[in-house]
Amino acid sequence: MIEVKRLKDCTIEEGVKAWNVGFEGYYFDATTTPEVFTNRLVSEGLSPNLSVVAFKDNKPVGIVKNGVRLVNGKKIAWNGGTGVASELRKQGIGQILMDETLKIYKEEGVDLATLEAISENERAIALYKKIGYEVIDDLAHLELKGTLSLEEPPSNQDYYIERAMPQQIGTISFYKGMNPWQTHWQAAREGEGLLVKDKEGVEIGYAYFKRTFDPQGKHTGTVLFQCEGDPNREDQEGIIHFLLKHVFNSSQEDIRRVIPNLPKRRSAVTYKVLEQLGFKPIANQVYMIKEM
Repeated sequence: MIEVKRLKDCTIEEGVKAWNVGFEGYYFDATTTPEVFTNRLVSEGLSPNLSVVAFKDNKPVGIVKNGVRLVNGKKIAWNGGTGVASELRKQGIGQILMDETLKIYKEEGVDLATLEAISENERAIALYKKIGYEVIDDLAHLELKGTLSLEEPPSNQDYYIERAMPQQIGTISFYKGMNPWQTHWQAAREGEGLLVKDKEGVEIGYAYFKRTFDPQGKHTGTVLFQCEGDPNREDQEGIIHFLLKHVFNSSQEDIRRVIPNLPKRRSAVTYKVLEQLGFKPIANQVYMIKEM
């Protein structure tokens, strides 16, 4: 008999156990601790009230972490991880968890449900398709280590850079709020934002990112969440180059540069520019959406 509880009605230890057994033998090491588990709920906007845990014989055997936020006037839900204990897979527990998750989404008035799945995880993708999700894009998790060969873009008097808070960028008309959850401005709350404006002061490009530092204060890495130019402009590619020059302002720094979950089609121009610069995929996923 499978019992499903809200995460808020479980102990932290039960949530951690459900996650660790659910993701045992996964495509990468997803093992968590109580501190990391709790911090991720907060940092990624996941809700104990909306997340669910499956129990069998009073033991946690599966989990789905969920979050809901408002994007461009629509309620968007994100499944931040579905896991079932390896010895219990193929027994319908994943279906039970997802059915309960969709029930919660409906109660919350969600308009669109989103998730990502490892491209090779055919079993999970088949389950999501069965309950109404559709693959709408392929995602690349990109990385470039070491120095970066980034040529100075041609001098352009038609636009300029202005610093901004990441949350300001969420109001831009061409902000990609329907890109994956972990690339939203909320992921870079404590980071930096850049706007490109034309000579009339109109916003024509944006980027937001976070820098990481070692205990001695040395810059060790930069995570770039989104970098986009106005899709209606012919110089969109040039705007993106211009932004990247300012994001990675010292190309000779020996650091790790990461771009999480970049949609290959929805952000095709950005993907093309980053590929040209030498960024390589370290993981590939599919982006799936279900209309509620």
